[in-house]
Amino acid sequence: MPKLIIDNREVTVPEGTNVLEAAQALDIVIPHFCYHEALGAVGSCRLCAMNFLEGPVEGLQMACMIKAEDGMVVSTVDEEAVELRSHVIEWAMTNHPHDCPVCDEGGECQLQDMTVAGGHSRRRFHGPKQTYINQELGPFIQQEKNRCITCYRCIRTYRDYCGGTDFGTFGSRNRICFGRFQDGRLESPFSGNLVDACPTGVFTNKVFRFKSRVWDLQEAPSICPHCSLGCSTIPGGRYRELQRVKPGINRETNGFFICDRGRFGYDHVNHPERPRQARLDGQQATVDAALTAAAQRVRQMVEQHGPDSVAFVGSARTSLEAGALLAEWAKRTGSPHLLFETHRERDRAARILVDRLGDRACSLAELQQSDLLLLIGTDLIAEGPMAALAVRQAVRAGAQVVVIDPRPIDLPCSCTHLPVGPERLPVFLDTLVTRKTEALTDAERNPLQALLEQLDAAKTPALLGGADLLGSRGISRLLDAAVALDNNERPVRVVGLLGGANSYGGALLTRSPRDFDTLVDDIQEGAIKALVCLESDPYRECFDPARAQAALGRLELLVSFDCTPNLAAQRADIFLPSRPVAEMAGSFINNEGRLQAFEQVIEPGISIRETSSGDHPPREFSLETPGALPRPAWQMLAQVLDLPGDLPAIRQQIATADERFDALTSLTADETGPRITDPVVLPDTAPDELPQCVPGETLPLLPVQGFAGSDWLAHLSAPLQPLEGEPTIWLHCDLAVRLGLAEQDQARLTTPLGHCHVTVRTSARMADNLVLVPHLWGTALEGLVPGGRHIDCRLEKEVNL
Repeated sequence: MPKLIIDNREVTVPEGTNVLEAAQALDIVIPHFCYHEALGAVGSCRLCAMNFLEGPVEGLQMACMIKAEDGMVVSTVDEEAVELRSHVIEWAMTNHPHDCPVCDEGGECQLQDMTVAGGHSRRRFHGPKQTYINQELGPFIQQEKNRCITCYRCIRTYRDYCGGTDFGTFGSRNRICFGRFQDGRLESPFSGNLVDACPTGVFTNKVFRFKSRVWDLQEAPSICPHCSLGCSTIPGGRYRELQRVKPGINRETNGFFICDRGRFGYDHVNHPERPRQARLDGQQATVDAALTAAAQRVRQMVEQHGPDSVAFVGSARTSLEAGALLAEWAKRTGSPHLLFETHRERDRAARILVDRLGDRACSLAELQQSDLLLLIGTDLIAEGPMAALAVRQAVRAGAQVVVIDPRPIDLPCSCTHLPVGPERLPVFLDTLVTRKTEALTDAERNPLQALLEQLDAAKTPALLGGADLLGSRGISRLLDAAVALDNNERPVRVVGLLGGANSYGGALLTRSPRDFDTLVDDIQEGAIKALVCLESDPYRECFDPARAQAALGRLELLVSFDCTPNLAAQRADIFLPSRPVAEMAGSFINNEGRLQAFEQVIEPGISIRETSSGDHPPREFSLETPGALPRPAWQMLAQVLDLPGDLPAIRQQIATADERFDALTSLTADETGPRITDPVVLPDTAPDELPQCVPGETLPLLPVQGFAGSDWLAHLSAPLQPLEGEPTIWLHCDLAVRLGLAEQDQARLTTPLGHCHVTVRTSARMADNLVLVPHLWGTALEGLVPGGRHIDCRLEKEVNL
């Protein structure tokens, strides 16, 4: 490793480190704008000048562009370097407006910091400034072009790193500006990262605009709850209101950025219909009274009908601590019915992945190092957006990407796409395992033969699959394929996209070989009489919502712990208000088995903006905080079990009872997190085949995930409402012609669940003879849950009379 001297201090750094990074390792503050750890260095801002006194490079150089080498002697305080930096920062500030008091970037503005560090404190330029007209960039980003210092970070983030195509550089020389060709919403699902990349306040968070100064925010490290990747975030709140989310830094998962769903999907915490009051038999009650009643009634049910009469169901958004205590409650009652996923195929897929993943687990950082990526049965933008961004970084480094999926997959990078029907996915997976191509059609055989050759030649290949479309059998065959494609020189890594933030943790805790569909049978027959739901909505989130709703009406007791206004919370005999991630501490385990902690950001309560009609200070006073009754689910469950109610004690209890979770006792929110890979209890029923969409008299309809509107928590977030759109179906262009339909036509969709009016979208990049319908909460499509078999449907063009 290179050893060099900076300002008479010796430092040793890893190979490939630039001199600016070496100075930062010594806590030497050097002004810089264009350099960013994720984006690299381009030397365009000319602000990190240092004088190289000895070594292979000498003279005044831009430190970010020079790799550290042995024998270098560098000065950051050399008079010539200091003078250049002061001139450069003065030039950058020439056209910058004096609007710091009204700029949302204030308090975390790199321009402010670097101006001081660069030695510039007084304006000498009194001429007219270059000015621009701002663009309207949609609901998320506010632009103030006049603050730009042309560091090019925005374009390098949006286009180069995130793969956006509707944002560019305009002008020349000293008339450069950045934006869209015309006003309109930024199309990239990663557009919010402009806010973090811009060092000056040109691009700010429109949703957060003028709400708070950043130094007034309560912030803490947290984990995004919107998919299974476990991205690090830093939510910020004030006055009992969660006001923004920005990315945390975890180099193994999201790196430095997050997707727009993770950034703007926080508003479920502030939802006006969020249940904050405990209920007992339809009447308001204290939390303590409701907890006591829940414990007593569950105990009475066991005494009268036996332990088999009670079932316990958690969810993928349940923290590991709460899930472990729910498992302890089930154990103490003697109930064999404990699940953490009501969707049959997501449950089975998660358990199979956890049981078999082992050393094949692949972080997003490792995914970026792959040279060949096969995506089969997964839409990364919908199911794990930051995985799509990791795939892009791999492509930028020279990797090849092959996608086998019936959907018109949009990735932020180039790829080879084979749009095959869902019924062909098991054939492709079997071919990867056996290398026998007899079952392939002539059109499929050549591409798959070429793919097998690519996989054999690849040095760091990775397979990515989604639980929704592949199901349990598909995930199992994906893992079989990884084993079959191994060679002596390298293993094949696997990334499985699961249903939620703690799907992996729930699979580890599941003790029943049964799935929720078999529990529904028992509920229907009267064998199960009581159901305890922990942040779960079996009415609408299961494999077959209509069947589940009919059966759940036969329950004698329904207990629900939740923080969202779902059907289980509304229909519960006993309801306990819990807290979302931002209002408590806890931990999740992501899809690669990485145990990650999150900390509490704010206390629960109805925001001052609502309780005082926007006035501040408030005009109403009370000894109690409005809406402050919700408690962490793990705290309420600890009370039911007569355990200590503090988190360290609960984590110690969990680690003592299950050695797999030993790391919990020392886990902190500022670490990347250890991996947990252990066998789990697998479902004892034979998994179904993959969706068999065979065309007949009716069309096969396949519900799929969408980027916005398919995630329950994101659906409850007001900032994301503009992205949800209207009920839509996707057809192949040829199928649309045969049906007499065209792009943007209105059609009537008929399924066994009823009728729905939808907008037609067409694509030549999807499988033919198939209707795709993105799941959309709050519409007639919410009953079409992704992850199941196809549904027969009919399509008729609507005629306006």
